[in-house]
Amino acid sequence: MTQRKNQRRRVTQRDVARLAGVSYQTVSRVINDHPDVAPETRRRVWEAIKQLGYQPNAIARSLASDRTYTLGLITSDFSDYFFTQVIIGFEKEARKAGYFCMLGSTERNLADEPEYIRLLSQYHVDGFFFARPSAEEDNRHLIALLREGIPLVTTAYYLPGEPMRVVDIDNLDGAYQATAHLIELGHNRIATITGPPTWKSVQDRLVGYQRALQMAGLSFEPRLVAEGDWSPQSGYWAMRELLERGVAFTALFAQNDRMAIGAMRALREAGRRVPDDMAIIGYDGIPMSEFTSPPLSTVVQPMQEVGRLAARMLIETIEEPSTPPREILLRARLVCRGTCGH
Repeated sequence: MTQRKNQRRRVTQRDVARLAGVSYQTVSRVINDHPDVAPETRRRVWEAIKQLGYQPNAIARSLASDRTYTLGLITSDFSDYFFTQVIIGFEKEARKAGYFCMLGSTERNLADEPEYIRLLSQYHVDGFFFARPSAEEDNRHLIALLREGIPLVTTAYYLPGEPMRVVDIDNLDGAYQATAHLIELGHNRIATITGPPTWKSVQDRLVGYQRALQMAGLSFEPRLVAEGDWSPQSGYWAMRELLERGVAFTALFAQNDRMAIGAMRALREAGRRVPDDMAIIGYDGIPMSEFTSPPLSTVVQPMQEVGRLAARMLIETIEEPSTPPREILLRARLVCRGTCGH
Protein backbone atom coordinates (compact mmCIF):
# COMPACT_ATOMS: atom_id res chain seq x y z
CA MET A 1 0.00 0.00 0.00
CA THR A 2 1.45 3.35 -1.05
CA GLN A 3 1.86 6.21 1.39
CA ARG A 4 -1.00 8.71 1.31
CA LYS A 5 -0.05 11.74 -0.76
CA ASN A 6 -1.79 14.14 1.58
CA GLN A 7 0.24 13.04 4.61
CA ARG A 8 1.46 16.12 6.42
CA ARG A 9 5.19 16.85 6.14
CA ARG A 10 7.03 17.26 9.44
CA VAL A 11 7.78 20.89 10.25
CA THR A 12 11.51 21.56 10.65
CA GLN A 13 13.64 24.27 12.23
CA ARG A 14 14.38 25.59 8.70
CA ASP A 15 10.63 26.12 8.18
CA VAL A 16 10.49 28.10 11.43
CA ALA A 17 13.58 30.08 10.43
CA ARG A 18 12.09 30.93 7.02
CA LEU A 19 8.84 32.21 8.53
CA ALA A 20 10.59 34.18 11.29
CA GLY A 21 13.19 35.64 8.89
CA VAL A 22 16.20 34.30 10.82
CA SER A 23 18.81 31.57 10.43
CA TYR A 24 18.03 28.05 11.62
CA GLN A 25 20.96 28.40 14.06
CA THR A 26 19.05 31.28 15.69
CA VAL A 27 15.97 29.09 15.99
CA SER A 28 18.09 26.48 17.78
CA ARG A 29 19.46 29.08 20.18
CA VAL A 30 15.95 30.30 21.00
CA ILE A 31 14.64 26.75 21.63
CA ASN A 32 17.59 26.00 23.92
CA ASP A 33 17.18 29.33 25.74
CA HIS A 34 20.57 30.80 24.85
CA PRO A 35 20.90 34.31 26.25
CA ASP A 36 22.50 35.86 23.13
CA VAL A 37 19.23 36.41 21.23
CA ALA A 38 17.51 39.78 21.00
CA PRO A 39 14.04 39.90 22.62
CA GLU A 40 12.31 40.90 19.37
CA THR A 41 13.99 38.04 17.50
CA ARG A 42 13.04 35.60 20.25
CA ARG A 43 9.42 36.77 20.05
CA ARG A 44 9.29 36.27 16.26
CA VAL A 45 10.75 32.78 16.53
CA TRP A 46 8.25 31.67 19.17
CA GLU A 47 5.37 33.12 17.13
CA ALA A 48 6.56 31.14 14.11
CA ILE A 49 6.88 27.98 16.22
CA LYS A 50 3.31 28.42 17.45
CA GLN A 51 1.94 29.22 14.00
CA LEU A 52 3.58 26.21 12.36
CA GLY A 53 2.98 23.83 15.27
CA TYR A 54 6.66 22.94 15.38
CA GLN A 55 7.67 20.29 17.94
CA PRO A 56 11.37 20.40 18.90
CA ASN A 57 13.22 17.10 18.64
CA ALA A 58 13.71 15.98 22.23
CA ILE A 59 16.94 14.08 21.55
CA ALA A 60 18.53 16.97 19.69
CA ARG A 61 17.37 19.36 22.35
CA SER A 62 18.93 17.31 25.15
CA LEU A 63 22.22 16.94 23.27
CA ALA A 64 22.41 20.68 22.68
CA SER A 65 21.67 21.62 26.28
CA ASP A 66 23.11 18.63 28.15
CA ARG A 67 19.64 18.05 29.61
CA THR A 68 16.91 15.48 29.04
CA TYR A 69 14.07 17.80 30.15
CA THR A 70 12.68 14.97 32.27
CA LEU A 71 12.12 15.01 36.02
CA GLY A 72 12.06 12.02 38.35
CA LEU A 73 9.09 12.02 40.72
CA ILE A 74 8.93 9.52 43.57
CA THR A 75 5.97 9.25 45.92
CA SER A 76 5.01 6.90 48.72
CA ASP A 77 1.44 6.18 47.65
CA PHE A 78 -0.52 7.18 44.53
CA SER A 79 -3.78 6.52 46.41
CA ASP A 80 -3.07 9.25 48.99
CA TYR A 81 -5.21 12.29 48.11
CA PHE A 82 -2.66 14.86 49.29
CA PHE A 83 0.23 13.45 47.29
CA THR A 84 -1.94 12.77 44.22
CA GLN A 85 -3.01 16.42 44.11
CA VAL A 86 0.58 17.56 44.66
CA ILE A 87 1.69 15.41 41.73
CA ILE A 88 -1.05 16.86 39.48
CA GLY A 89 0.11 20.40 40.27
CA PHE A 90 3.75 19.45 39.81
CA GLU A 91 3.24 17.80 36.43
CA LYS A 92 1.10 20.66 35.06
CA GLU A 93 3.76 23.23 35.96
CA ALA A 94 6.60 21.07 34.65
CA ARG A 95 4.89 20.61 31.28
CA LYS A 96 4.32 24.36 30.98
CA ALA A 97 8.11 24.76 31.29
CA GLY A 98 8.83 22.06 28.70
CA TYR A 99 9.65 19.24 31.13
CA PHE A 100 8.06 15.81 31.45
CA CYS A 101 7.88 13.53 34.48
CA MET A 102 8.80 9.92 35.10
CA LEU A 103 6.80 8.66 38.07
CA GLY A 104 7.43 5.95 40.63
CA SER A 105 5.55 4.88 43.76
CA THR A 106 7.12 2.92 46.58
CA GLU A 107 3.65 2.00 47.93
CA ARG A 108 4.88 2.98 51.41
CA ASN A 109 7.81 0.55 51.16
CA LEU A 110 10.66 3.04 51.38
CA ALA A 111 13.20 0.25 50.92
CA ASP A 112 12.31 0.44 47.19
CA GLU A 113 13.32 4.09 46.94
CA PRO A 114 17.05 3.55 46.19
CA GLU A 115 16.08 1.25 43.31
CA TYR A 116 13.75 3.89 41.85
CA ILE A 117 16.55 6.44 42.09
CA ARG A 118 18.90 4.07 40.28
CA LEU A 119 16.37 3.37 37.50
CA LEU A 120 15.47 7.03 36.98
CA SER A 121 19.15 7.98 37.01
CA GLN A 122 19.72 5.57 34.12
CA TYR A 123 17.34 7.75 32.10
CA HIS A 124 19.41 10.81 33.06
CA VAL A 125 16.57 12.76 34.66
CA ASP A 126 17.58 16.36 35.33
CA GLY A 127 16.38 16.36 38.94
CA PHE A 128 14.24 14.59 41.53
CA PHE A 129 11.06 15.49 43.40
CA PHE A 130 10.14 13.44 46.47
CA ALA A 131 6.46 13.66 47.44
CA ARG A 132 6.44 11.61 50.58
CA PRO A 133 6.48 12.12 54.34
CA SER A 134 9.46 12.22 56.65
CA ALA A 135 10.00 8.96 58.50
CA GLU A 136 12.70 7.31 60.56
CA GLU A 137 14.26 5.28 57.76
CA ASP A 138 17.65 4.80 56.14
CA ASN A 139 18.16 8.04 54.20
CA ARG A 140 21.71 7.50 52.96
CA HIS A 141 20.58 7.47 49.32
CA LEU A 142 18.96 10.91 49.68
CA ILE A 143 21.95 12.35 51.50
CA ALA A 144 24.15 11.02 48.69
CA LEU A 145 22.03 12.88 46.09
CA LEU A 146 22.35 16.11 48.07
CA ARG A 147 26.09 15.74 48.52
CA GLU A 148 26.54 15.05 44.79
CA GLY A 149 24.72 18.28 43.95
CA ILE A 150 21.82 16.55 42.18
CA PRO A 151 18.84 18.96 41.94
CA LEU A 152 16.34 17.73 44.51
CA VAL A 153 13.11 19.14 45.97
CA THR A 154 10.79 17.55 48.53
CA THR A 155 7.42 18.11 50.10
CA ALA A 156 6.56 16.99 53.63
CA TYR A 157 10.08 15.54 53.84
CA TYR A 158 13.03 16.82 55.84
CA LEU A 159 16.51 15.55 56.67
CA PRO A 160 17.69 17.04 59.97
CA GLY A 161 20.92 18.97 59.56
CA GLU A 162 20.81 18.92 55.75
CA PRO A 163 20.12 22.12 53.75
CA MET A 164 17.17 21.22 51.54
CA ARG A 165 14.71 22.70 49.07
CA VAL A 166 11.24 22.05 50.48
CA VAL A 167 7.69 23.13 49.66
CA ASP A 168 5.18 22.22 52.34
CA ILE A 169 2.06 23.23 54.27
CA ASP A 170 2.32 25.09 57.57
CA ASN A 171 0.75 22.19 59.47
CA LEU A 172 1.34 23.78 62.86
CA ASP A 173 -0.73 26.80 61.86
CA GLY A 174 -3.44 24.66 60.27
CA ALA A 175 -3.93 22.62 63.44
CA TYR A 176 -3.85 25.80 65.50
CA GLN A 177 -6.64 27.29 63.37
CA ALA A 178 -8.84 24.22 63.84
CA THR A 179 -8.33 23.91 67.59
CA ALA A 180 -8.63 27.64 68.24
CA HIS A 181 -11.95 27.70 66.35
CA LEU A 182 -13.33 24.90 68.52
CA ILE A 183 -12.24 26.85 71.59
CA GLU A 184 -13.96 29.98 70.25
CA LEU A 185 -17.16 27.95 69.94
CA GLY A 186 -16.99 27.29 73.69
CA HIS A 187 -15.31 23.89 73.82
CA ASN A 188 -12.65 23.39 76.49
CA ARG A 189 -12.41 19.57 76.34
CA ILE A 190 -11.06 18.83 72.87
CA ALA A 191 -9.75 15.43 71.78
CA THR A 192 -7.51 14.78 68.80
CA ILE A 193 -6.81 11.79 66.54
CA THR A 194 -3.31 11.88 65.09
CA GLY A 195 -1.65 10.13 62.17
CA PRO A 196 1.52 7.98 62.34
CA PRO A 197 3.86 9.60 64.91
CA THR A 198 7.00 9.49 62.72
CA TRP A 199 5.48 11.86 60.14
CA LYS A 200 6.65 15.46 60.56
CA SER A 201 3.20 16.75 59.56
CA VAL A 202 1.70 14.75 62.43
CA GLN A 203 4.20 16.16 64.89
CA ASP A 204 3.53 19.72 63.69
CA ARG A 205 -0.24 19.30 63.87
CA LEU A 206 0.03 17.99 67.41
CA VAL A 207 2.15 21.01 68.37
CA GLY A 208 -0.42 23.35 66.78
CA TYR A 209 -3.21 21.65 68.74
CA GLN A 210 -1.23 21.96 71.98
CA ARG A 211 -0.35 25.60 71.29
CA ALA A 212 -3.99 26.56 70.79
CA LEU A 213 -4.87 24.94 74.12
CA GLN A 214 -1.99 26.72 75.83
CA MET A 215 -2.91 30.12 74.38
CA ALA A 216 -6.44 29.66 75.75
CA GLY A 217 -5.18 28.67 79.21
CA LEU A 218 -6.29 25.03 78.77
CA SER A 219 -4.15 22.10 79.84
CA PHE A 220 -2.99 19.37 77.45
CA GLU A 221 -4.31 15.94 78.43
CA PRO A 222 -2.59 12.90 76.87
CA ARG A 223 -5.73 10.82 77.52
CA LEU A 224 -7.54 12.96 74.91
CA VAL A 225 -5.06 11.91 72.21
CA ALA A 226 -5.55 8.73 70.13
CA GLU A 227 -3.47 7.51 67.20
CA GLY A 228 -4.71 6.51 63.76
CA ASP A 229 -3.10 5.63 60.42
CA TRP A 230 -5.04 8.07 58.16
CA SER A 231 -7.70 5.48 57.21
CA PRO A 232 -11.42 5.83 58.10
CA GLN A 233 -11.17 2.52 59.96
CA SER A 234 -8.44 3.88 62.22
CA GLY A 235 -10.55 6.99 62.94
CA TYR A 236 -13.46 4.73 63.86
CA TRP A 237 -11.41 2.65 66.30
CA ALA A 238 -9.58 5.70 67.70
CA MET A 239 -12.92 7.34 68.55
CA ARG A 240 -14.18 4.14 70.17
CA GLU A 241 -10.98 4.07 72.22
CA LEU A 242 -11.46 7.68 73.32
CA LEU A 243 -15.08 7.01 74.36
CA GLU A 244 -14.11 3.85 76.24
CA ARG A 245 -11.51 5.75 78.27
CA GLY A 246 -14.36 7.55 79.98
CA VAL A 247 -12.73 10.97 79.68
CA ALA A 248 -15.24 13.75 78.98
CA PHE A 249 -14.81 15.80 75.79
CA THR A 250 -17.17 17.72 73.51
CA ALA A 251 -15.07 18.32 70.39
CA LEU A 252 -12.60 16.53 68.15
CA PHE A 253 -9.81 17.69 65.88
CA ALA A 254 -8.89 14.82 63.54
CA GLN A 255 -5.63 15.14 61.66
CA ASN A 256 -7.23 14.12 58.39
CA ASP A 257 -10.73 14.01 56.93
CA ARG A 258 -10.88 10.25 56.45
CA MET A 259 -10.23 9.61 60.15
CA ALA A 260 -12.83 12.26 60.99
CA ILE A 261 -15.39 10.43 58.84
CA GLY A 262 -14.58 7.16 60.61
CA ALA A 263 -14.92 8.89 63.98
CA MET A 264 -18.36 10.21 62.99
CA ARG A 265 -19.56 6.66 62.41
CA ALA A 266 -18.30 5.57 65.83
CA LEU A 267 -20.15 8.50 67.41
CA ARG A 268 -23.41 7.61 65.64
CA GLU A 269 -23.14 4.02 66.87
CA ALA A 270 -22.57 5.34 70.42
CA GLY A 271 -25.69 7.51 70.19
CA ARG A 272 -23.73 10.78 70.03
CA ARG A 273 -25.02 13.45 67.66
CA VAL A 274 -22.78 15.67 65.52
CA PRO A 275 -22.62 18.61 66.15
CA ASP A 276 -25.09 18.68 69.06
CA ASP A 277 -23.05 16.34 71.29
CA MET A 278 -19.70 16.54 69.51
CA ALA A 279 -18.16 19.16 67.22
CA ILE A 280 -15.64 17.86 64.68
CA ILE A 281 -13.00 19.41 62.41
CA GLY A 282 -10.92 17.36 59.98
CA TYR A 283 -7.89 18.19 57.85
CA ASP A 284 -7.11 18.04 54.08
CA GLY A 285 -10.28 19.20 52.37
CA ILE A 286 -10.97 16.01 50.40
CA PRO A 287 -14.02 16.17 48.08
CA MET A 288 -15.94 13.68 50.26
CA SER A 289 -15.85 16.11 53.20
CA GLU A 290 -18.62 18.19 51.59
CA PHE A 291 -20.95 15.18 51.34
CA THR A 292 -20.88 13.74 54.85
CA SER A 293 -23.93 14.20 57.06
CA PRO A 294 -23.56 16.83 58.34
CA PRO A 295 -20.90 18.27 55.99
CA LEU A 296 -17.46 18.07 57.60
CA SER A 297 -15.62 21.20 58.73
CA THR A 298 -12.02 20.88 57.63
CA VAL A 299 -8.67 22.57 57.13
CA VAL A 300 -8.17 22.82 53.36
CA GLN A 301 -4.63 22.42 52.06
CA PRO A 302 -3.57 24.08 48.76
CA MET A 303 -2.20 20.78 47.48
CA GLN A 304 -1.84 21.53 43.77
CA GLU A 305 -0.16 24.83 44.64
CA VAL A 306 2.43 22.86 46.62
CA GLY A 307 3.17 20.79 43.52
CA ARG A 308 3.27 23.83 41.25
CA LEU A 309 5.78 25.66 43.44
CA ALA A 310 7.84 22.50 43.88
CA ALA A 311 8.15 22.14 40.09
CA ARG A 312 9.19 25.78 39.74
CA MET A 313 11.76 25.38 42.50
CA LEU A 314 13.23 22.20 40.97
CA ILE A 315 13.43 23.67 37.45
CA GLU A 316 14.98 26.84 38.86
CA THR A 317 17.60 24.70 40.61
CA ILE A 318 18.34 22.79 37.39
CA GLU A 319 18.70 25.95 35.34
CA GLU A 320 20.44 28.02 38.05
CA PRO A 321 22.42 25.54 40.20
CA SER A 322 23.77 28.33 42.43
CA THR A 323 20.26 29.07 43.78
CA PRO A 324 20.50 28.49 47.56
CA PRO A 325 18.29 25.92 49.34
CA ARG A 326 15.13 27.32 50.93
CA GLU A 327 11.79 26.32 52.37
CA ILE A 328 8.37 27.54 51.24
CA LEU A 329 5.47 27.05 53.66
CA LEU A 330 1.93 27.59 52.40
CA ARG A 331 -0.96 28.45 54.72
CA ALA A 332 -3.94 26.13 54.98
CA ARG A 333 -7.48 27.52 55.25
CA LEU A 334 -10.20 26.57 57.76
CA VAL A 335 -13.58 25.87 56.14
CA CYS A 336 -16.46 25.69 58.64
CA ARG A 337 -19.42 23.48 57.78
CA GLY A 338 -22.09 21.56 59.65
CA THR A 339 -19.97 19.48 62.02
CA CYS A 340 -18.92 22.58 63.99
CA GLY A 341 -22.49 23.65 64.75
CA HIS A 342 -21.67 27.26 63.89
